[in-house]
Amino acid sequence: MKKILMLAMIALVSFTSIMANGQKEAAQSTDWSSMAPADFSGKITVWSFTDEIGGMIPYFNELYPNIEVEFVVIPNQDEVYLNKINTTLRSGAGGPDVFTGEAAFYKQFIEAGYWEPLSGAPYNAEELVKDLVPYVPGSTRDANGKITALSWQATPGALFYRRSIAKEVLGTDDPAAVSKYTSDLNKFYELGAMVEKKYSGEKYLLAGYGDMAQFIYNLRKKPYVENNKLNIPQGFYDYMKLSKEMRDNNIEAGTSTWQPSWFSSMADGSVMCYILPTWGLHYVLKPNAEPEANNGEKAFSGDWGLAVPPASYSWGGTWIGINSMSKEKALAYQFVKFVGSNEDFLEKWAKKTGDFVANTKVIDKVTPSFSEPFLGGQNHYAYFGKEAKKIDVSFRGPWDFQIENAWGDQVALYVDGIKSFDEAVADFKKAVKEILPEVEIE
Repeated sequence: MKKILMLAMIALVSFTSIMANGQKEAAQSTDWSSMAPADFSGKITVWSFTDEIGGMIPYFNELYPNIEVEFVVIPNQDEVYLNKINTTLRSGAGGPDVFTGEAAFYKQFIEAGYWEPLSGAPYNAEELVKDLVPYVPGSTRDANGKITALSWQATPGALFYRRSIAKEVLGTDDPAAVSKYTSDLNKFYELGAMVEKKYSGEKYLLAGYGDMAQFIYNLRKKPYVENNKLNIPQGFYDYMKLSKEMRDNNIEAGTSTWQPSWFSSMADGSVMCYILPTWGLHYVLKPNAEPEANNGEKAFSGDWGLAVPPASYSWGGTWIGINSMSKEKALAYQFVKFVGSNEDFLEKWAKKTGDFVANTKVIDKVTPSFSEPFLGGQNHYAYFGKEAKKIDVSFRGPWDFQIENAWGDQVALYVDGIKSFDEAVADFKKAVKEILPEVEIE
């Protein structure tokens, strides 16, 4: 009798488990397009290296009131976030239902299969991306051509300058006139010499030579690693030599990007130009150059302008996708789809934050009326709308972040006089060999 009862209990547990799994599978295969937002109910966890997502959740819950979103920020300083994602998903431990990736390393997530492919049923993301800036979804396609992540933003770059310094050096602060000097690398260096002559080392063209890195890195047209061989772009060599010339001739102030002195130089008026992308305007320059105005405590001075940089470029960008091991893919996709494609949300987000969104319909809608007080009333949306069409990230690879950091390390040692040019190049090749042992390096 006990044996029969035990077998019955085992059968009941097995049946319950089968039913639960069946219900879960049914939920995953439901035709979501027929469901109203309020029909989705449950909880998802979202991980990101930036806090932007936190500001989006209230908009999401206005439309999806029954989906609870637990949001966790893991800063990526020293690659903490990247390592956390890799170790968690490699272990099969599950992790978040949704997580973000940055332009420098998201290709690693795609190659590893961490993000759920979104093309085809039940997601049908191809229907969502026809109105997005093409490179945004296109750059996340996996080896089978399927989209793996979406993004609310496109990230073309610009050059921001102090109008007061431009007036003293060039006699004008007009963006078109300033762009004649900033849009060509040789003229840009000439402008730096003019700033040095005018202020005798008290003010500089750039806070640090490293600010040029992003547009330099974007000058290439093929991957760093192709056919298992390392390609070192000519731009790398030019950047290393130009950086030392700028240091030796007091054209840059000697600070490093993201260091305290770099941020403080934005407020003290000692630097004319900063080379930053869309998000850099709102999340870096405005809060550091004029924090009180950024907090709404007083008006912006309007002492900044936007000019054309020496080369078109994109910098960064955040993509968001579903953990391929998530047990709540139906709910997770509602969040990814909302953040990456909901036009009503994206219009509100653009107007609230000034961030440049990836949806071309929203871009066209908000551009005519956009005016940025920080930029003296300039319409940065009009500029970024044109630049976004130029972005080509087809050459990006999974190890770009590490390769560029390795080059940057050697540039610093050369500029500081610790290594010769040839030593720096040789040591860069050694560093890449340690990162990618199987790659052929000449």
